[in-house]
Amino acid sequence: MATPLKDFVVPYSKGQVIFKDQEPGSEMYIIQSGSVELSRTYGGEKRFTRVLEKGDFFGEMSLLEGLPRTATATALEDSELIVINGAVFDQMIKSNIEIAVRMLRKLSMRLRETTEQLDSLLAREGSDPLLRPALDESPPLSSVKPREEPPEEAEKPPVLAQFIAEESLKVFPIYKEITLIGRQDPVTGITPDIDLTSEDVKRSVSRRHAKLIYSNGTFYLAEEVGTLNGTYINGKRIPTGILTPMKSGAQVGFGMLRLKFVEARQPKE
Repeated sequence: MATPLKDFVVPYSKGQVIFKDQEPGSEMYIIQSGSVELSRTYGGEKRFTRVLEKGDFFGEMSLLEGLPRTATATALEDSELIVINGAVFDQMIKSNIEIAVRMLRKLSMRLRETTEQLDSLLAREGSDPLLRPALDESPPLSSVKPREEPPEEAEKPPVLAQFIAEESLKVFPIYKEITLIGRQDPVTGITPDIDLTSEDVKRSVSRRHAKLIYSNGTFYLAEEVGTLNGTYINGKRIPTGILTPMKSGAQVGFGMLRLKFVEARQPKE
């Protein structure tokens, strides 16, 4: 039986250094509560800062590759961290493959953010090949302004379809041609377009469970990679990653949760 992660929680006080840049290490950390700053120093000055909060993880490079730490980690407030070594990580992956998929998605997000920052830097600096000085002069990540949200008064696009929960009768409208369905994910920070967290009391729905795709007048349902408890249309399980057509009135199952799918406009005969 897998050991509960709560058994690996370690408290850190405000200002306490968790590890230093270039130190050897073999553990990764998941923030249970509080916040942690990752920083690097160039020329005696702190030039890189990233603040991580509850649900974020760090230190995975040392765990996975045995590399020295690439930043200094400091608790910004009294925090609790889950400390995971290689043996515990191996046990986690074997008992729940979804954990590995979620970590890959988080790492992909980080890589994309870094690529966007480099693209922005190159756009400012032109084609100058001397990237090292330019990188040192770039602003810390904490100073980058978040993307502005659309104004609240902006009109929503027309409703294409909706899911209706079988038990609560709660309605989940669908506005987009590609709609992610699942539960909130504290590790990646992703909230799906159709968030079933409040409905899924038995937690049988995966964080990224499926996608609903609208194309050429037809709706398709595709199960996401890493989904554990299956996706069903009218009681029949659909294959992972395959676009499966779905008609208005279908009963759809995400794990143990059942919803009715209704198109806003009935298809033409």
